[in-house]
Amino acid sequence: MAALRLELHDLGLPALDALDVDALAVLVGPERPLQGLAGFADWRLCGLISRAIREESYRPETGEALLRPSGGRLAVPRIFCFGAPAAPPDAAAWATQVAHLCQAMHKARSESWAGALPPFPAGEAPWGRLFLEALLPVAPGRLVLLGDARALHRELSQGREALRATEVELLAPVSRVELPRPPGLPRPGAVVR
Repeated sequence: MAALRLELHDLGLPALDALDVDALAVLVGPERPLQGLAGFADWRLCGLISRAIREESYRPETGEALLRPSGGRLAVPRIFCFGAPAAPPDAAAWATQVAHLCQAMHKARSESWAGALPPFPAGEAPWGRLFLEALLPVAPGRLVLLGDARALHRELSQGREALRATEVELLAPVSRVELPRPPGLPRPGAVVR
């Protein structure tokens, strides 16, 4: 099995703008306006996803999938939209939804893609392990997951250990560290004369 490089980033416009992958997988739920990754992607695409929904050329509530080019508005050339329910009711439904997403991106022959996981149902279940079980059989060379990077790292590390998946390399973003200021320096923003 080939090595998988799994990069974790906080969800936001800076992370979306910095993506260097060949596809973006967006789960489009029933909420309007669009939320999460769907909302950020729609913003960068100047409302392309929302317009398709409003014009009824794309119906995510039926589980429909949509492939659109980014038109240069994002560095990612292909945008895959997958219709999704508000939140999967249980762990089995969540695992099925994630497996469908991973398999679709594999069938699209995406060597590197980015996406965000759907919200996990309430309760303590090992969603990191469930995700890796769905991903590993069809894993790309590189995957960028957007969300709460710390929570993703914690859960995926536990999942990797449970599965003994040594071929998975988890890369968390570098955290900003602020050192204490020496007392002789002026405070930030102070006018020095």
